[in-house]
Amino acid sequence: MRYVLLFLLLVGCEKHYISVRQMQIGPDYLASAHIGSPDPRRADPPIGEKLVIDWSVPPDILTQNPKIVLHLIFRNHTEKFEFIPIHHKMGFEVYSLLRKEFHEKQGLLTYRAEIVTQDGHIYRDWKHQLWVNLITLDHTSPEEQPAQD
Repeated sequence: MRYVLLFLLLVGCEKHYISVRQMQIGPDYLASAHIGSPDPRRADPPIGEKLVIDWSVPPDILTQNPKIVLHLIFRNHTEKFEFIPIHHKMGFEVYSLLRKEFHEKQGLLTYRAEIVTQDGHIYRDWKHQLWVNLITLDHTSPEEQPAQD
């Protein structure tokens, strides 16, 4: 009887969430760097960052065709949106910013991940601790702006 109650308690406490972890990628990322095995990739190791996004949603949200909207702001003050469809109750996805793209964008500054249903409802979200919307300014002079009638 105790085991039945414990099982029901554990099943009833299922949490639904979205979570993001950031990882730095460098020469030590390769397993061969830790065990000293030969690896041709050590001559040109990947450099950059990865985000690991994992989620758990209830069945009723899964029927609403949810997707993850990943809003990325890079250190060069550009931004990007990634859309990840959710087909399973639980799962994970990896976003990689590596090599040339990492150097061009100068790395990740901040990011936000949202589980959004097909009707636009935000079910869950996760924000980087420094998350703010990117503010852009129009740098055109008044002479360059189109005339208004």
